[in-house]
Amino acid sequence: MTDATTPPPSTGSQLSQQEIDSGKTMAILAYIPIALIGLIVSIISISSKNNAFALYHAKQALTLYICAVVAGLCCVPLFLICIGIPLLIAVEVGALVLCIMGIINASSNQCKPLPLIAKFVDKLFGKIQKV
Repeated sequence: MTDATTPPPSTGSQLSQQEIDSGKTMAILAYIPIALIGLIVSIISISSKNNAFALYHAKQALTLYICAVVAGLCCVPLFLICIGIPLLIAVEVGALVLCIMGIINASSNQCKPLPLIAKFVDKLFGKIQKV
């Protein structure tokens, strides 16, 4: 398994410009949190495994969505003591900021890991590689 803070060997500078350009749209769409578009695109990119750039960003985005849902569910019991709602808002704002960072990375042709969730990407999707 590769280190979670660095992109896997099949990404980064070893990717051809044509592969980056062909997967750029899917990579950007993977981070769109509106109406589950990003979730659907991430699942499609991971299941098709035909572009390493799109696959890298789809794994990052899907891990981000999973972490946001888990953190949101952890806030629910705290609603009773009135800190759940502000904490849930903070979690969702943080997830939105990470989505924007992912969109910036994907649109600038970079395979940089997102902070806070990079260590979970390899644990969840480490064995999924481009076919």
